[in-house]
Amino acid sequence: MNLLLIPSILNEDWSRINALITVLVILYSCVFASVLIDLFFGVRRAKHMKIVCTSFGFRRTITKLTSYFGLMLMLSIADIAASVVFKMPYFTVIGTIGIIIVEAKSVYENLKQDEKRIEEIQKVLQKIFENKEEIQALITFFNSQKTSEL
Repeated sequence: MNLLLIPSILNEDWSRINALITVLVILYSCVFASVLIDLFFGVRRAKHMKIVCTSFGFRRTITKLTSYFGLMLMLSIADIAASVVFKMPYFTVIGTIGIIIVEAKSVYENLKQDEKRIEEIQKVLQKIFENKEEIQALITFFNSQKTSEL
């Protein structure tokens, strides 16, 4: 498949331009889908941890999309300029892969955060059981103080 953009425009080869646009639409859609997946797992984690979802978090997602699509647009322009030499939009492909890796890491961190929270609860419970005699003595002390006040 020969997708050189500038020569295709000069030769009025519209089928090649359509193929290039299709490739770019797929790449941009992959970036959009990766951000939506990250948003889904972020909201899911917030609900699981009983954190209220505010507009601030959603605005961060919009800001992220704006930056990603700005970067993608710059890479697409670089691909158009380099289309005299390259047949495919290599810069945009590399940028898309990088963004998807970043978003996948974010989803992974959201999933690991849930596991970390469970591990922290387990550690707290273990400490409580290790120090149960001290806790019982403390409860007895508080109970004796409460009854002496009455």
